[in-house]
Amino acid sequence: MEITTDHSELFKRLHQPNRSGLPKYMLLTNALIEGITSGHWKAGDKLPTEEELAEITPFSLGTVQRALRSLAEQGIVVRQHGLGSFVADTNLRLEDPWHCRFVADDGHSFLPIYSKVLKREQAVAPGAWMQYFPNARDSVIKIDRVINVDNEFNVYTQFYADRNLLPALWAKPLAKLNGLNFKKMIAQESNVPITHVDHLVRLTRLDATMATALDVAASTPGIFLQAVARMGTSACVYYQEFFIPPTERVLSVPAEMGSAFSLRTIR
Repeated sequence: MEITTDHSELFKRLHQPNRSGLPKYMLLTNALIEGITSGHWKAGDKLPTEEELAEITPFSLGTVQRALRSLAEQGIVVRQHGLGSFVADTNLRLEDPWHCRFVADDGHSFLPIYSKVLKREQAVAPGAWMQYFPNARDSVIKIDRVINVDNEFNVYTQFYADRNLLPALWAKPLAKLNGLNFKKMIAQESNVPITHVDHLVRLTRLDATMATALDVAASTPGIFLQAVARMGTSACVYYQEFFIPPTERVLSVPAEMGSAFSLRTIR
């Protein structure tokens, strides 16, 4: 097979010694994401086959398959049996995140994050969300998302809101919620002002279901972050829960609408 110059340049760094400590499949996944975000491949484009990637890169076929599977699980790539892998026709990158901001290596910017909606349904009691919507329990919806942080780790989040207050979150096609900044959408499409946000953080042990979703062992210690957005002092606009696995990344959490404090998550 003839290897194109463009592909060779894109994967050139993969042939250098790996000093990052990342698994091989994550190195390849990052390279493929970089190729997509840089425009080397656009929405709908077909990626090289598994065999081609195994020849272009220094990785085994098994590593290539795991990388493509990771991209498919994140919704970045669509795999079609017998046809190959294609760049998904959707933008999963969440711009200007408010709650899920992990500090990059430069110490001041934030790592890119990519969100994918898993399901949307009516919230079921019991749950911590009930205290924030005492008069609207029958109309509260729950949206489950996986947020990928620069392909280093995933965060699982559950978002609760009254569909009567925020009908767009209930009415939009599910795919349209991928990569969507819910807080920005609320500001742009509704007349609901968010004037106050509380953040509550504590250590937790991830149960079996959450651990599986985050690809860690059950009972692994992690961070449980709750965000309560209010209109005025009491009316809740939305309530959100974040389950964060062990990471050395610093999480920057806004304390109020215009300031922030930083939290180093655990190993």
